[in-house]
Amino acid sequence: MHRKLAALLIVPSIVLSNPFETTLQDEIQWLEEETFVVSASRVKENIKKTPASITVIDSDMIEKMGANNILEVLATVPGLGVTQSNIYVKEIESRGIKDWFSQQILFMVDGHSLDANLINGGATWSFSDLKLENIKQIEVIKGPASALYGANAFTGLVNIITKKAEDINGSEVKLKIGSYNTKEVNLLYGEKFEDLSITANINIFKSDGNNVYVPSKNASTDPYKKQLQTNLKLNYKDFYLSSLFNKREDGPHFGPAGGITDESKPKNEYFFIETGLKKDINRKLNINIRGYYDLYKFNNYWELFEESYTTINKITNEKNGIEAIAAYNLNENYTFLIGSMFEKHKQYDSKTIQNYDGNFNILASMTDMSNTSLSFAPKVDRNMKAVYVNNLYDFTENLRFTFGVRYDKYSDFGSNTAPRGGFSWQLNKNNTLKASYGEGFRAPTFEELYNNSVVISGTSNLKSEKVETYELTYENRYNKLENSITYFHNFFSDIITNNNQNADEYITKGIELESKYDLTRGSFIGMNYTYLEAKDDSTNEDLSDVAKHKGNIFFNYRINKYLNSYNHVFLKGKTKRVLGDIRDDVSGYAVFNTVLKVGKLYKNTEFKLTVNNIFDKKYYDPARSGLIEEDYLNNGRNFTFEVKYSF
Repeated sequence: MHRKLAALLIVPSIVLSNPFETTLQDEIQWLEEETFVVSASRVKENIKKTPASITVIDSDMIEKMGANNILEVLATVPGLGVTQSNIYVKEIESRGIKDWFSQQILFMVDGHSLDANLINGGATWSFSDLKLENIKQIEVIKGPASALYGANAFTGLVNIITKKAEDINGSEVKLKIGSYNTKEVNLLYGEKFEDLSITANINIFKSDGNNVYVPSKNASTDPYKKQLQTNLKLNYKDFYLSSLFNKREDGPHFGPAGGITDESKPKNEYFFIETGLKKDINRKLNINIRGYYDLYKFNNYWELFEESYTTINKITNEKNGIEAIAAYNLNENYTFLIGSMFEKHKQYDSKTIQNYDGNFNILASMTDMSNTSLSFAPKVDRNMKAVYVNNLYDFTENLRFTFGVRYDKYSDFGSNTAPRGGFSWQLNKNNTLKASYGEGFRAPTFEELYNNSVVISGTSNLKSEKVETYELTYENRYNKLENSITYFHNFFSDIITNNNQNADEYITKGIELESKYDLTRGSFIGMNYTYLEAKDDSTNEDLSDVAKHKGNIFFNYRINKYLNSYNHVFLKGKTKRVLGDIRDDVSGYAVFNTVLKVGKLYKNTEFKLTVNNIFDKKYYDPARSGLIEEDYLNNGRNFTFEVKYSF
């Protein structure tokens, strides 16, 4: 049955094709592509030159893989993992380290940090369903990037680079339907008028989600989602203005204490606006000055347990700041970058309304606890100042050294210094060796410092979490075959525990392998694999909820200039339970996905059919012992069909 279903999806596209329908220009394009990145050093450089461990996913690859949101893309990156938590949001694991809010990974849009959720840290609460239609390139740095970006660039960095007006050059309408009553509309516009360029994107998304029956609770989840997302960019000569707005509402899933909380309804809004100047003063000096304002609000109706303990939490977070960067090319071999920034963080309009007291006694009615010791979060603010330098030195044409350092000072918990250094050595045309050392930190969140919840309280004397990372990478290219192998070793200290203490120390190390073979005319086959050892340094026990083995296999067949078939297998080894959980480890699995794209057969219209989990594999993410008896069941076979019209 499985083989028949796969054949129905893939074989028709091959029968309809003419595999030799191509042009010389197509062939040249596939062979001569070079990849440039900006996130590794905050200046544009060839990816071969940077010592950072970085993965790039461009818009063409995003289109091929049929991903619906940012997390589906990140799940294919070696060293990263995405799993379900018991508080609605997905957790992103980076080389063995993860938490509920993924606050140890810095998410950015065009270099603008999305971590304005100051109460919890991290961006996934708002942006786990960040849409992809306006994305030109995603740059993922694995390992600390605090030497350039500061606090949350602790275990990694995800910089989402949006499209310019000339990348769009007109308008685009996309309609999407899919399983779980999913509906989506996306409008994209980009146009350049002499010195002025405009790009705008609006996305409306709604889905019932995958309702899962949980026998031990005799109830079902109802994880519906509603989301509105808009993005606007204006460029006039050397000046720019950009903004993003995201509003979403989620339906009941699993509650924080493991119950099926069928009335919970988290809502949040996020908005930022940034304006700045990017100017080449002369051939040697470039400056970038920007100011920005971020606003984050949530209004959460929670059921802690089934039908009993309910809480309404409201909060507003603000972040505003200014940053100035200057890059100076002393000569063709040496670039010096210096930057400084100042931010003000504020938390206010906190509301706590609940029907239970500090001893978990049920009250007669919902009671306002905002001005009591049970208040969810207090009014609080802090300042952050930072200065950093970065140096790129080409000792020879094929050997680049990179070294830099950043100093951050927070008004409420202290300061941090994060150095980094490394080299990239092109041994010859086909072989490159890279090595790097870096340190990173994660600042304590407002919740960890000041929270007043009856479940857990903040600790005012917390220090930042810290990490030291060593990496060694070897890259090889022979004709159309590309290979890379990276060894990494991380030492984490002062990790903040569940009861908000700097106590845990972890060691993670492993190997990431990548291989890709370009067949011809845009067809390719490839794989990646991650082997990971992650241990608690004090107990020498393996960390829980982390798989030692993960990988991806993908095959893209560009049938002709109209048809493309992309096929993907995600593999994951067994996952260890938390200490004290006597159940067997969570089993490993393989999940098969396929995408068929039909491009511009009728005017400027494109069609795409995506089928995920083709063989309807039942696979699970681990639930913590004592919260729920069953593990979290992931999506079964599901499809998405989309139509895109450009004009």
